[in-house]
Amino acid sequence: MRFGHSVTLKGLTIGFIVLLLLVPLTMLESLVSERAGLREQAYQRVAQGWGGELVLGGPILIVPTERTYEEGDKRRIVRSNVYMLPASLAVQVSLDLEAEPRKVGIYEVPVYLSNARMQGRFELAASSLHLGGSDTVYLWQQSRLLLPLSQVSSLREVRRAQLAGQSVRFGPAGPSVLSGVETPVDLTALAGGQSAQFEFEVVVAGSRALSILPLGSETQVEMTSNWPHPSFQGAFLPATRTISREGFSARWQVLELNRPYRQVWTEGEVTDATLMSSAFGVGIYQAVDVYQRGERAVKYALLFIALTFLTFFAWEQLSRTQLHPLQYLLVGLALSTFYLLLIALSEHVAFWLAYVIAAAALVALIGAYIAGAMASRRAGMVSGTAMALTYGVLYVLVLSEDYALLLGAIVLFAALAAVMLATRRIDWYRLSGDGDA
Repeated sequence: MRFGHSVTLKGLTIGFIVLLLLVPLTMLESLVSERAGLREQAYQRVAQGWGGELVLGGPILIVPTERTYEEGDKRRIVRSNVYMLPASLAVQVSLDLEAEPRKVGIYEVPVYLSNARMQGRFELAASSLHLGGSDTVYLWQQSRLLLPLSQVSSLREVRRAQLAGQSVRFGPAGPSVLSGVETPVDLTALAGGQSAQFEFEVVVAGSRALSILPLGSETQVEMTSNWPHPSFQGAFLPATRTISREGFSARWQVLELNRPYRQVWTEGEVTDATLMSSAFGVGIYQAVDVYQRGERAVKYALLFIALTFLTFFAWEQLSRTQLHPLQYLLVGLALSTFYLLLIALSEHVAFWLAYVIAAAALVALIGAYIAGAMASRRAGMVSGTAMALTYGVLYVLVLSEDYALLLGAIVLFAALAAVMLATRRIDWYRLSGDGDA
């Protein structure tokens, strides 16, 4: 029996070709991951030179203490630190994206300059009530004021820095629970029970995200930006938000009761990880992630190749024309090349334009090839039209984030049902020659 007349053998061969095409498709997935990794390296380079995902916190008072222990005829003095958080904290943030993103090779990284103004007060008397122990001495004159900042190199300017009506000057921070900048302060005059008002205004540079630590007993944060695609993230979502094409505004309110740490604690009681777990803010979400969409398209590749082959196979039986397995392989490689072309073009032009160019090139190629292989211009036009519709559906699947699975399942069922209904009256035993025993 000739190979072309054995439907069973040809069906198995086509199935083997589909599995063989897993090799280039796997290589394409690796390519997408590699290009996404290169983009991540570009983000890291920009983060090192400009600023990365920043975490900014309200001020913290660090008060050294001494405690004396009697051990027989010897006395041992143990030094430690007590951390005091503000009784109230109000933060106003203006996050402005730079008009020109930073470029590393072909990759563009959006960056921002953010002006943050913090106001509030410390209640030292209320804090002292929680620090019990008559044998503990508080070295108020050796206190420090820490302004937490996850990446100190991103600090561009300190426009205002006042505590209790006095201007202070920040410098590099010493050992503490969080990184940042600090200044020495003498709290002796305030330790008797006065409130210490503060006001700070700083400018920081960063990229990708900006988060705030809710260090006040009551923390209120207002943020405005010219970025129209915010991704609110962290431990708390905004109580109110407004998003438009011009940007967004958001407002948070967090209480001490909402956090996993107290207003006052001793050294070693609270870790930086615990503090960071309460951070909240916004991510600079990029609405068009070409690699995410490219990866999603590649995941549907095997399905679309299999459906294309199944359609051609059914068409052969209905039209009595024959395609050689080598022609199936060439068509499969062309279908795989579409994804490579899409990824390469989307790095340089808009994703929709890259998709149109890649799809148009593929449709023209498949149409011309089928027209020549079947010696029928009509067959080529029908194939091209079918491929255009197919990749139109794929574009919808790639763009849809929330309904991709539902749409994919519907498309698969509809395509399979169409092929089954079109071939339901074919006598496969007769075509394969197995019915004439």
